[in-house]
Amino acid sequence: MHFVRSLFLGFICFCLMYSISMAQIPGGYEKGLSTISKKEIYESISVLAADSMKGRPAGSRENLTAARYIAERFRQYGLKPLFKSTRKNINKNADNEDVSDLSASDDPSQDDLYLQKFVIKKFKLSDNNSLSISSNFANGSSKLSYKYLTDFLVQFPVPENLNTSAPIVFAGYGIDKGEKGYSDYLDKDGKSLDVRNKIVVVVDGFPQERDTLSLFSKSKNALYRNILRKADLAQEKGALAVIVIGSPFKNEPPMNIRCEKMLHNFQRETFCIPGLEKREIPIIYVSQKILNDLFEGSGKKAVEILENIDKSLKPESFEIKDKTLSLEIGFDEDMLKTQNVIGVIEGTDPVLKNEFVVIGAHYDHIGLGYYGTSDKNSIGKIHNGADDNASGVSGLLEIAEAFSKCPAKRSILFISFSGEENGMLGSKYYVNSQPLKPLDKTVAMLNLDMIGRNERNELWLGGAFYSTDIIKVAERANKEVSMNLLYNTGLYTLGSDQASFLRKGIPSLYFFSGIHEDYHMPTDDIEKIDVQKVENVSKLAYLTAWISGNEAVKAAFREVSMKERAEIVRESRIRQEKLKQNK
Repeated sequence: MHFVRSLFLGFICFCLMYSISMAQIPGGYEKGLSTISKKEIYESISVLAADSMKGRPAGSRENLTAARYIAERFRQYGLKPLFKSTRKNINKNADNEDVSDLSASDDPSQDDLYLQKFVIKKFKLSDNNSLSISSNFANGSSKLSYKYLTDFLVQFPVPENLNTSAPIVFAGYGIDKGEKGYSDYLDKDGKSLDVRNKIVVVVDGFPQERDTLSLFSKSKNALYRNILRKADLAQEKGALAVIVIGSPFKNEPPMNIRCEKMLHNFQRETFCIPGLEKREIPIIYVSQKILNDLFEGSGKKAVEILENIDKSLKPESFEIKDKTLSLEIGFDEDMLKTQNVIGVIEGTDPVLKNEFVVIGAHYDHIGLGYYGTSDKNSIGKIHNGADDNASGVSGLLEIAEAFSKCPAKRSILFISFSGEENGMLGSKYYVNSQPLKPLDKTVAMLNLDMIGRNERNELWLGGAFYSTDIIKVAERANKEVSMNLLYNTGLYTLGSDQASFLRKGIPSLYFFSGIHEDYHMPTDDIEKIDVQKVENVSKLAYLTAWISGNEAVKAAFREVSMKERAEIVRESRIRQEKLKQNK
């Protein structure tokens, strides 16, 4: 009898769960849905993607103009601002920076109460970096200096001036806990290698790389191949900097040629939120000349050391005696003033209104292409960013109007982020420095970014790897819209502002129509936007938010296993291929 009762209860639970997953959309959404229109979408995109906006880069006058346009629309739809004074919506984390004038705008108005103002630090490596090696032998001392961009190149993602001299340690390939327990942070005798407050020299490569059948070659461990990961490891062990030497087994071009190829990546402008930078150590790529000078007098040659490692799979790490390496690294810096645009529609339920669904879309773009352009020849031309992301903002505004006609039980928080093109800085600032509503009361985040191109009825949804629940919510909403949903977004899942919320454990969805030939190009113009698709995606996002905002059961955050991810991607790719075949 107990077994039968348990079986019956299990059946009831299954039916209940099935009915929840297949439930209808909660009623009351129809009036809001009817307000989402192609006409208003087109008008919004035409304003934001006009040449007069000059690409809306963060920190520009046009960026502020775009923000105020969005704020005005928020006010028209009855969204409440979250600031009562323009003197309170100022960045609080800009250490040692004068931001006292951020509240003083060119045209203060009530719309500025929607603006969450913050500063972005723009920085670039200066041209006056120096590197030298000092030797102190019994027969005398010497100092050798080297030329920046000829003998060495600096990769340093944190704007922190550095002036240091330190002992030098050769740490093989810079690997720890490798195949068969291999570690370059042990010496030949198996003792731990002390790299604290020293400069570590590592080889760009891994043991037995020439043998395609070796355990290292077959391994997918990114630490073996990724210099950034090797630098992180060296930093964890207390190193001040990492010197990278090329593998003598590879036919690499001279350093001056390598500099030309790598210069664009390392010399480009970089951005951060002051106070939120991750502490990192510099990575210095050096020439064969510097490599020879490092090993001179040690009685060792790099190629012989690496040959021994390949044969024995035992470390050959050691401190380079009687030598110090001096580094001086500087930055040119500037501060950019920008702002997120935030408004809220309060929920109707006396309890649930204290919980929030966030709907986001970044409004900044890359301006004249001095950073971020897909074509160096397009630098200096206006990049209007009609799809990226005037399309997403137009959708956000339509959804705001829809909820203004019929609020949900939960509150809906609308955020149009700035600084996304600089590294998702607006959303990072919101979640890390000034979340205006408690993150633990934020039940979901829906982000619209590039929703107006490619096949009209196809849409990528990022977020399946972190919450299968919220994907099911979107699929329920899609019964009203009937789009073909794909989930194999790969790295794009963490490529827009939803990533900042995912990293806080908040179930999030990324509405994305895919990359196209006009991505980050001056040709991303309104004429190429499929306004009907933007309407369809906006309706899907609205209905997804409506379900999330009204039902008692909340989507759970859960990182799915690699096996589940593989199955999600496999199933999505199969459907994608079928869609291609049916065209």
